[in-house]
Amino acid sequence: MTNHPSSIRRLAIFPFVVLILSLVLAPGVDPKPAVAQLQPRQFPPEGSAIHVAGELIQMDHVNRTGQIRPDRRDDQRTDDYDRAMRFTLLPFGTIRFHGAPAELRDIPIGTHLHGQFYFDAKTGLPVKGGFGSAFLLEDDFSFQQRQQREWRLDLVNLDKGNITVTGVSLSDQKADAKPTVFKVNPATRVWKERGFGAITNLSIGQSLLINITFATLKGPGLCTDIWLDAESRALSAAQQSEVHRAYEKTHGLPGWIDAVDNEMRRVTLTLFGGFDSVLTNDFKLNSRVAVLVAEDSLRCYDQNSDRMYANVLEIKNVPIALGSSGIQLVIKPENLLEGFRPRRILRLLANKWPLDDLPWEEMLWPQDNRIQ
Repeated sequence: MTNHPSSIRRLAIFPFVVLILSLVLAPGVDPKPAVAQLQPRQFPPEGSAIHVAGELIQMDHVNRTGQIRPDRRDDQRTDDYDRAMRFTLLPFGTIRFHGAPAELRDIPIGTHLHGQFYFDAKTGLPVKGGFGSAFLLEDDFSFQQRQQREWRLDLVNLDKGNITVTGVSLSDQKADAKPTVFKVNPATRVWKERGFGAITNLSIGQSLLINITFATLKGPGLCTDIWLDAESRALSAAQQSEVHRAYEKTHGLPGWIDAVDNEMRRVTLTLFGGFDSVLTNDFKLNSRVAVLVAEDSLRCYDQNSDRMYANVLEIKNVPIALGSSGIQLVIKPENLLEGFRPRRILRLLANKWPLDDLPWEEMLWPQDNRIQ
């Protein structure tokens, strides 16, 4: 039997049709922007990620993975509404909560997040349910602050359990064309000055920051937290900053290796971005640091047994890239471990930071099925 030429042509273009459909119909993905594929072990170019917002519905903070329920969009098929989108945080991926650096463990389930995402780094295609790689996750508080926006309170209707607000740009005081109606209930936390207020403290004309939940299932969303003033926002950010610093001091600042000089026993590495810059004050020239080999999840092995001490030979600034802190260190370990190879990930603990056992589930255990 001889194949007809037109049939052959149809078969030849079929894989390309499948590829296009897989890109366009992935739930929660905006098909309009050009999509950049991550290059292995390279920081991505500025502006290359795609913004997707949604509600955090599941997370594995140890492996830095989770799921969000993307916001509904007018250009979506109704069949794709509210489908979960899985993500894995990139090794240099960062999180911000209450205007300060955070870990996934700090984010309550149900928090509405804004994310910057990439296609799956291995295949260049969407994984089932959406994107695979997250560069940035931040709550509405952090997102609005970064965008230099606030909400102007226009109307309070406690009988109906809602408030009407209008987004305002702080740079030019330009208001959104349409107001937004958020729900409130007795569980809504109101932050006022150095403590908590009450929902009755809301008054017309106030400038608010708001965190929400149920943004996809219940319209614009339900307010979980409302900040009334600058003092309460600064208090929230300061408290989260302390949580972040305490975590980093017990786990170490992550970065990846740029180069290894085996003869001179020198390792050059760049620290990832997203951490509180105050922490770098504890890294001094000629000081000693503890070095831990880590995986892409930033998990390490037994800190006490598998750490290697090193002397800090150089601390210098390099051009800042997306995901990079712009801080590069040259260290001289006592011995070069197998994991000290270019583009492998390390975590560094300053000499004055505690080096202690981590919980079992946070460590990597070869050939050990107790921890997955």
